[in-house]
Amino acid sequence: MHRIATSLILMLFSFWITGSSTLQAQAVGYMVRLSNHVPSVHIQNAIQRARHLGRMAANSQISLTVSLNLQNQDKLDELLTQLYDPKSAQFGKFLSSEQFAQNFYTSSSDIETISNYLLVQGLQIQERVGNTLRVSGTAQNIESAFGTEMHEYHVAEANGSLSLKFAASFEPLLRSDIAAKVSGIIGLNNFSSFVSHAHEAISSKGIGTGPGGGMTPNDIKKAYTITGTALGQTLALMELDGYLASDIAGYANVYGLPQVPLTNILIDGFSGAAGPGALEVVLDIELMMAVAPNAAKILVYEGINSSAGVLNTYARIANDNLAKQVSTSWGSPEQNNSAAFLQAENLIFKQMAAQGQSIYAASGDFGAFDNKSVLGVDDPASQPFVTAAGGTTLALNADGTYKSESSWGIAGAPGTGAGGGNSAFWPVQAWQAGFANSVNMGISTMRMVPDVSANANPNTGYAVVFNGASGVVGGTSCVSPILAAMTAIINNARATNGVAPLGFANPSLYQLGQSSLASQVFRDIADASTNLFYPATPGYDLTTGLGSLNGVMFSALINPVLPPLPPGGLAVSGRNKLVSLSWVAAMGAQSYIVYRGPASTGPFAAVATNVVGTDFVDTGLSNGVSYFYYILAADSAGQSGKTAVMMGAPLSVVPQPPMSLSLKPVAGI
Repeated sequence: MHRIATSLILMLFSFWITGSSTLQAQAVGYMVRLSNHVPSVHIQNAIQRARHLGRMAANSQISLTVSLNLQNQDKLDELLTQLYDPKSAQFGKFLSSEQFAQNFYTSSSDIETISNYLLVQGLQIQERVGNTLRVSGTAQNIESAFGTEMHEYHVAEANGSLSLKFAASFEPLLRSDIAAKVSGIIGLNNFSSFVSHAHEAISSKGIGTGPGGGMTPNDIKKAYTITGTALGQTLALMELDGYLASDIAGYANVYGLPQVPLTNILIDGFSGAAGPGALEVVLDIELMMAVAPNAAKILVYEGINSSAGVLNTYARIANDNLAKQVSTSWGSPEQNNSAAFLQAENLIFKQMAAQGQSIYAASGDFGAFDNKSVLGVDDPASQPFVTAAGGTTLALNADGTYKSESSWGIAGAPGTGAGGGNSAFWPVQAWQAGFANSVNMGISTMRMVPDVSANANPNTGYAVVFNGASGVVGGTSCVSPILAAMTAIINNARATNGVAPLGFANPSLYQLGQSSLASQVFRDIADASTNLFYPATPGYDLTTGLGSLNGVMFSALINPVLPPLPPGGLAVSGRNKLVSLSWVAAMGAQSYIVYRGPASTGPFAAVATNVVGTDFVDTGLSNGVSYFYYILAADSAGQSGKTAVMMGAPLSVVPQPPMSLSLKPVAGI
């Protein structure tokens, strides 16, 4: 009896420490704790180093974002595959934001149920944007609503100052039917920070013709052979600060550009005032104008620098669906973010892809060590539906034409290397399969960063006007707006040809990277230079991606019919005087070409040029000799890259004598 009483007391105590509402909920068994909200290990370490101030004051105000699960996610994943398959009947038939909401947003009845639940818990619903709810309440409300505790900390900053941080101590608790609809509750701590990937030049090498040797709009276009116009296209920027309009007007006047109309869209009550991150906003706008001066407008979405603020800003860009080309140059180390936040972002980026929106993100400026201490990559650049913009060091000829590029990676102060590496969170995507190898140090099972690159070294950087003065800037921040502006030019040409926008760029980029056009479309950087760890190797690498920009890319991406991907799973087996080959069909292939050589290094010659189907028998061979093969896929747009080389050896088949038979008479015969 004593043992039973003691157990009951311990049970009641364990319920009490998580709050009385938890006791009542768990007693009837309909409350569940979510997962992946408590800060990451890196943030936990920061919390342990911080000075604990105790529980937050009960009346402290906190803003959160409740990210809701999309409905029919399996159907959405299948739709995304079809939307980006040139041979699919669904190719390029992107959804409007209304169509996406109707098919995939949480239902209105579920929204009402969730909202009422939160209201009963004492929270206020500030706004619904897309499939997210912005809510607020006091620390006491938050603790009661989610069965947690909110604690405050003093954190020492690099400049010696102290900043006030907060974090929840327990995973949030929700009623089970509500929990099933919720992807994440974002904003339960403010330890994660989002930084600009922009840097002013320290000692410019003066490769451009602008003040301080910065690259002007004409320099950028000449170096990367950018032609065409973005007439009629709307671009968008995700920003976490404001800017001075006078700087933008000054840049346009200095370089004789038209004044692209700007529309500021303020999120979560942000004031729009220029703050310490204003340089980022200014360079983003000015470089977009430099490459796409005839664009219809640039939408500048300005949000609060917090995890909830970032999510709300992306949600607004996706839900508005006004711009088909989007750039962001703000990020944070992937390891610093909770899985709940990363997943909530991913749902929004899936929506953008389904709507035909291209989004580019700076890959980071601490080289392969994104959080400054261990290998890692930057979010959102590592997201599966984002194109990661890497950085290089550019060299030009005397006439301003392209000469060469190398990895941007110089050991030293912050901002001295282009972000790149293997994601620790996201698995490899179909379009990137097969690009990892022992030479580039990629992990074949994980998403790799970056995807494509351009000049980012501040010392070979870009001319800007900031705070009324000319300057030179760099960082991968400069690459993402340039890519978005290039996409606006591509989309204008596609619209003229009567075809859909490019949308999520990676399926097309990697298809080109595996095709016979790869060397024409990308400038491959393979000089063994590094981003402080990963080397630049032939083909794809984790410092420059597929390579740097090339004007040939325009014509290749304007035409939505791309060469097919290589076939997969080549299998080779030998028999008497022949070798049998089989492979997995390549998406979009009309036929296959079989190459044979005497050694793994060749020379190779085509032995069959119009194979229909996924198998071939090479006959008339010599037994005991090794032959080496690879396969290409082909269609009207060109040829794919080759498969891995496989060896096959014909084998002699020696007839075997029949088994000896022992015959016995059978009775009755």
